[in-house]
Amino acid sequence: MSKSELNYANTGFAAQAPPSYSVHQHACLTLNLTDRLRLIRFPSAIIDVVCQAILVSWRRGLQGEKVYAGAYEFKLSGNPWAGQGVQAVESRTMMYVFILLT
Repeated sequence: MSKSELNYANTGFAAQAPPSYSVHQHACLTLNLTDRLRLIRFPSAIIDVVCQAILVSWRRGLQGEKVYAGAYEFKLSGNPWAGQGVQAVESRTMMYVFILLT
């Protein structure tokens, strides 16, 4: 079964081609080590929004930021991806703020 047939079967609607502006536009956000957030192929406007989301929601703040292997990397203070207790909740809150702002 093709993707279009699968879409039609699952939704009951005829499959439509995505808008031309969305074809082949992909980006990836990764959590690295215990304190890094990398944005791969994001436009600078979104990188700015993510930076603001970090500053608003991660009380420990940023330790640094740089271009790393073609990606934009934020190094957060503390260890948000290895957090326990309150720190674990704060890191999840930060990710939720990313969703709200983008």
